[in-house]
Formats: sequence, C-alpha cells, structure tokens
Amino acid sequence: MFTRTKRLAAVGAALLTASAVGVVSLGTATASPIDAAVVMHFIAVRTSVSTPTPTGAYYESYVEVASGSSVGQEVASCVSGTTADTCSAAFANANGIIDAQLTVEVRTGRLSGTVRGGTGAYLDVSGTVNGTRVDAGEAVTIVYSRFLPPPITLPTLPPISVPTLPTPA
Repeated sequence: MFTRTKRLAAVGAALLTASAVGVVSLGTATASPIDAAVVMHFIAVRTSVSTPTPTGAYYESYVEVASGSSVGQEVASCVSGTTADTCSAAFANANGIIDAQLTVEVRTGRLSGTVRGGTGAYLDVSGTVNGTRVDAGEAVTIVYSRFLPPPITLPTLPPISVPTLPTPA
C-alpha cells in the first residue's frame, strides 16, 4: 500500500515526465522562410596582383566602386587554370564581409560563383556572385539572402489536476 508521501512522489514524477514530453515536442521545427533577396552592384577595380607561384596561386585586391564612390574592398586568393581560375574572395564593407567561391573564365573574364556566408550583416547568407569584364575592371553583382529563424510555437498543455488523496484512517 502506498503511503501519502509515496503517492505524492508518484504524482510528482508523472508531472515531471509530462513536462519532459512537452519539452521534447518543442524541439521539432518546420522549414525556415527565406529573407528577401538583396542585390548589390559595383565595379571591382584592381589595386594589386601578386606574381603567380609555380603552382599557379596568386592574390588580388580590389576597391569596390558604385556611383563614383568607394563602397568596399575585395581580396581574392586564386589558382590559375587552363580555361578558368578558381578564387576564394572576401567582399568587405561597413556592414561586414561576404565570403564567396568564384570561377573566372580566362578567355572572357566572366566570373560566377556562390556566396558561402559572412560576418556582421552577412552572417549566414547564401547566394550568387556574377560579373563581366568592363573598361574600369569587373562589373559585379552579388545576390544574397538568409534563412530566418523559425517562429517558436509553444504547445498548449492541458490543465494539471491533482487527485484528492484519501485521508488515512
């Protein structure tokens, strides 16, 4: 036969178990909506380039210009290929840094690639980078967006009812 203390302990354990089940159900999430896409346009004007190493690795730096004003900087680490160069690039401005992986076609100078994240306002972004050779440098377009965190929905728990225990005789 349960004593009153053991019964209260059993009810408490049942309540803790119900609470734990409620917490586990909070862990399920639905797919996050995507933030609106942002488009950046600028001309990347080369400011320096290193001499390629025997393996074809080289570095470039650029100033980013829009409407006649400097809007940021870029640094790229590249490896030469026969038809295309592959580059890791960092586009920096007052809002943070966008990290991208690019391919630049040797013959045409066209560039294309993917945004792989960043820092500051560009944390957790993804998107594309495209560009074409122009007289002043490269006309670059970056399109990026990020996933918004999922909304938190708390489950409605039924009211807790504690049974009235009989008084011992």
